[in-house]
Amino acid sequence: MNDITFEQAWNYGGPLMWVLAGFSVFALAVVLYLWLAQARWLFLPRALKRVASAKDPEAEGARIAREANAAVDWLADVAAIAPLVGLLGTVLGMFKAFGGIASDVAAGAKPVVLAQGVSQAIVTTILGLAVAIPSLVAYAVMRRRAAKRISELEAAAEEVLAGGVR
Repeated sequence: MNDITFEQAWNYGGPLMWVLAGFSVFALAVVLYLWLAQARWLFLPRALKRVASAKDPEAEGARIAREANAAVDWLADVAAIAPLVGLLGTVLGMFKAFGGIASDVAAGAKPVVLAQGVSQAIVTTILGLAVAIPSLVAYAVMRRRAAKRISELEAAAEEVLAGGVR
């Protein structure tokens, strides 16, 4: 059995590989941004300052919570869209494979014609899942982290607004 190289797999996948690569870079950028933005030492002081200086601290706290959750939702979006792009590659690959067989039936329908389309189908499916699965894991981790930071903010804000010092 011959192993294919990364370059061959990339070429089999076609243009959708670039779309999936873009999603993976975007997801990584979001994870790095969230890791920093949700760091306790950065998140709590900034958020507390906003809450303490707001005319309506409760509304400002709710706004901060929405912003924190909205940033995390980008990972869920990538996790939902990437497998669909992979599925599109699967459909296009199968279309290519069976279209090639149909047009080559008079010549004996060589297996290589089928193999090229099936290769595209498999490679795009694999990459779509390889992008989606870590994105979904990161979404779950970051969602829980955001919830924890929001809870910490609520407790700190109650203390500050009640006149206590942390």
